[in-house]
Amino acid sequence: MVDTGGTLCHYAASPAARPGCQITAAVRRGTVPLCASCDALRSTVGKGQPGTPIPVPAAASVLDWIGLARTRLADADAEVTAAVTRARKHGHSWAAIADRLGITRQAAQQRFGNAQAGARSERQAGARRG
Repeated sequence: MVDTGGTLCHYAASPAARPGCQITAAVRRGTVPLCASCDALRSTVGKGQPGTPIPVPAAASVLDWIGLARTRLADADAEVTAAVTRARKHGHSWAAIADRLGITRQAAQQRFGNAQAGARSERQAGARRG
């Protein structure tokens, strides 16, 4: 997993909402890490709670954050594929799976149907070898 350097601000992933976010958290209000800019703009987050300074070894790298997000995305995609494969093995229809994914039945079948075919091919190849 990629290390971004420092702790990310709670609003780092919301550039539209907090364009001035400095990305690297400097203080923690309760459990919420905030950069100096977002801490100054807070409305209700942490009101009445003293700020706990966060020791920052280095500023969080935005480029490393991209790599971290990409890794998490690939992991999530693999998990969804595995879940769909298990759902199909348990007899769930493409329509039911598509409903949970928020896509059409056809889109689910096109995206994940190849994973099903690949799993069958591997089992058949194993059976021939065995």
